[in-house]
Amino acid sequence: MRNDHDIAGVDMIMEFTFYPYTEKFVSQVEKRWGLYRLADELKKPVFLGKGNVQKHLLKHLPGAETPADGAKFFSVEYFATPEEAETAWREALDEFKKKHGTLPKYNKK
Repeated sequence: MRNDHDIAGVDMIMEFTFYPYTEKFVSQVEKRWGLYRLADELKKPVFLGKGNVQKHLLKHLPGAETPADGAKFFSVEYFATPEEAETAWREALDEFKKKHGTLPKYNKK
């Protein structure tokens, strides 16, 4: 059976699916407003972010502007407006904190 994560390219990055957190996969993310999740090797979120998804994901890669050490996977969720992305981000943070008693590693201030 073919596994799209193992081939040279992926036709489209799908929402709500975890992909390896590499520049190859991030470069295929749409340049749209959204919510993104960076996750560790167990796919537990280490950071929840919002904004221009591709631009922000590139900032957190190893060796980039603000790397998220330990992030091995990412997922995205797109929205039509910055306000919708902001609302979804706040709700996702609240849900995470309610479930785990704390914020993701890189969302703590």
